[in-house]
Amino acid sequence: MLRMSKVKNIKDLYEIDGLPLNEIARQTKCNFRTVQKYAYQQDFSPKVVEKVPASEYPVLGPYIPIIDEWLANDAKEPRKQRHTMTRIHERLKEEHGFTGCYSSVKRYINKKRELSKRSDARSGEDNGGFLPIASPMAHAQIDFGRFKYYDEFGVDRKGYALVVSFPYSNAAWIQVYQSENQECLLTGLKRIFAHIGATPILTRLDNMSTAVVQILAGGERVLTDGFTRFKMHYRFKAVFCNPGKGNEKGNVENKVGYTRRNLLVPVPSITDFGEFNEQLLHKCDQDLKREHYKHGKTLMELWLEEKPYLLNLPEHEYDVFSYENLTVKKDGFILIDKVRYGLNPEMSNM
Repeated sequence: MLRMSKVKNIKDLYEIDGLPLNEIARQTKCNFRTVQKYAYQQDFSPKVVEKVPASEYPVLGPYIPIIDEWLANDAKEPRKQRHTMTRIHERLKEEHGFTGCYSSVKRYINKKRELSKRSDARSGEDNGGFLPIASPMAHAQIDFGRFKYYDEFGVDRKGYALVVSFPYSNAAWIQVYQSENQECLLTGLKRIFAHIGATPILTRLDNMSTAVVQILAGGERVLTDGFTRFKMHYRFKAVFCNPGKGNEKGNVENKVGYTRRNLLVPVPSITDFGEFNEQLLHKCDQDLKREHYKHGKTLMELWLEEKPYLLNLPEHEYDVFSYENLTVKKDGFILIDKVRYGLNPEMSNM
């Protein structure tokens, strides 16, 4: 099995650089079937590009908005189910009465792709291939915040609230857990993505150990295998704040405080985290009815503008779990995340 960094390299060469599979196999020194497997597995986000003047295409011009819409929708779908140039030409003829030739369609799409590459070069990696604007649509921020709760015995405990916010609309959703380990991070993201029915094209978060193993010279991150797999499965791009620069995700930091004050006051009693988290999702939905602090619209109105730009959910469900080798003590207990769990004492002799 390949390391996640090499899998990501294959995907980038295929998805971003557009290299054929044979060339990727040559560059990465992997066999063709391995390259094909990982290249076809997932996709990355759509690109905002300069528009090609319709005046350059007198026959095709009236059909350019249709092509652009198809290509924009394609960017949210698996690569194997996107339009080819031939399929676009066929649909234009069959569905819209286009009488022009295939070469004009091909010339327009090639020009559009070239402009897309130029836009990526200008905008840089940190904003995910989008032209820099204050709050891009479909970009999310992620953070954990601590809070207090009472367990089923009335004992006060420390919990961790995972918040995912969307700065454009100021919409946000929250899930709470007893820990902030990788399983909690991925489970929380999975539940929020499923609830909103889509995935952000880019996320910004801290260099949390559940996602980042090491920061190399030049700022490149070595990611954990678990987070890399999750990111590839849901096809979003992750951008990490500079060390000590949490203000780079100020929207979600404000949301951590807002949700704690409004959804976790008074101090909640939690006996079933699954049920409590389901209630939190619906409370977040209700919060969208309030007016945005600046735009004179409700958060829901802005969210409905933003949501079509998010990625579609993957076809297959992602299983969140991890393997650990644990030693059962003589008293029949094991320790997981500083919590003791009782097992059959006979297992201590196994």
